[in-house]
Amino acid sequence: MTRPAHLQPDAVALRMMLDHGELSAAQLLERQLARLDATQPTINGATAILRTQAQQQLAQLDAMPRGPLYGLPCSVKETFGIAGHNVTAGSMRMAPQMHAQDSAVVARLKAAGAIVIARGNVPEFAMTGETTNPRFGRTSNPIDPQRVAGGSSGGDGALVGSGAAVFGLGSDILGSIRIPAAFCGVVGFKPCSTAVDGAGTWPTVTGETANWLGIGPLARSVRDARLVYGVIAEQAPPPPATVAGMRLIGPDGFPFRVEDAAISLALAAAQRALLDAGLRADGSGKAAFADVTGLFFNVPAAILHDSADEWRRLLSSPEAGPFNVWGEALRQLTGRATIDRGLFLWLLQDATLAQAIKPHSVSAARKLAATFEQARARYRALLGNDGVLLLPPLGMLAPRHGAMNRKTLRPGPNGLVTPITFCNYCDLPAISIPAWKYQDRATGLAPAVMLACAPGAEGRLFDAAAVVEAALN
Repeated sequence: MTRPAHLQPDAVALRMMLDHGELSAAQLLERQLARLDATQPTINGATAILRTQAQQQLAQLDAMPRGPLYGLPCSVKETFGIAGHNVTAGSMRMAPQMHAQDSAVVARLKAAGAIVIARGNVPEFAMTGETTNPRFGRTSNPIDPQRVAGGSSGGDGALVGSGAAVFGLGSDILGSIRIPAAFCGVVGFKPCSTAVDGAGTWPTVTGETANWLGIGPLARSVRDARLVYGVIAEQAPPPPATVAGMRLIGPDGFPFRVEDAAISLALAAAQRALLDAGLRADGSGKAAFADVTGLFFNVPAAILHDSADEWRRLLSSPEAGPFNVWGEALRQLTGRATIDRGLFLWLLQDATLAQAIKPHSVSAARKLAATFEQARARYRALLGNDGVLLLPPLGMLAPRHGAMNRKTLRPGPNGLVTPITFCNYCDLPAISIPAWKYQDRATGLAPAVMLACAPGAEGRLFDAAAVVEAALN
């Protein structure tokens, strides 16, 4: 099957139509707002529709040079600061944070001519793979509303996947761009942690986990992702080039588990397409992947050290009172919950873990940071400037509402999500690509595959991703 009609034309094609006078920016904005109005009641992807602000941006376009994103309506994750709007992270306990100016990355989008039409919904505190929260409710998958859109950039995944937004802007610390992209049938690109200015985004991430966070686009196509990334990145990728002579690493030897056959079929097809395009198989990754399970096991401890105290502070307010995870446990059991269940499961896991590692928290954190830094150096050396890693982003298609957290928020290694998190703690740029040609017949969902590279090789990653996209769609 080809990509759905509402994902065509893509941003690059729309930009050409605008340049050639086949479409006006006003017509495109009207079309996208109408699509947003039509889909919002079903998918609930937007926390706010910025109709008035979008019209104001449209009126200002004629006074600006035509930038690379001229006239393209987009969505932005709710955790990115927009002038005059609160960031709430979907929480009723955390005090809303008003932003007097746009975050750095939103300012870049607007300067390039993009029109922000919506803010994308998130899980509470942007902490799980299922987008639902007490403030804005649940976001549904645009392919099947009975299923999750993913998270934490789930609202933007749903908005792009439904055709309401031409592209979206998300952030990704444990798969938060690529999970929604994979579930909603669109492209999602997570850059490395230093590629895009994070000023004005929530939260301010420090410590080891600052190396895991990437800000990037959700898009209708690989070339769209490349276009948007070229605008928001500190250093734009080079023009497209041949993939001949590049090295293909994986998926053999990497510890993951697939429970949907469509994913395995798409992965095999992607591997064949890349080899047919001139990449050469490099099996040297097999031995290197031996440490992946151990690294994954250490993820909760790193998050605990960097974030737990800040979470408790943000969840405590004069209105809601001090937050205590054990008191919240009782409220969850008695139907009086003050936070989403997914966030509660994260905090409960961290509270349990804290009791085990607290006496050695400083030394343990230092050891963890050193372990992850050594892994980053090792895998960057493995990939070099000519290697790409092929993996599934996830071992499952989008589950039904309520099942995502049960599948992912459990202690210990989890082969369903090891590939997607690997690219975060190793700080590797990674892109998720839908495979509509291998659409699952039972659910209608499109599987996805993922490519990753070393920082600095993003151009070659996009080149390889374009080959995969052409073969799988």
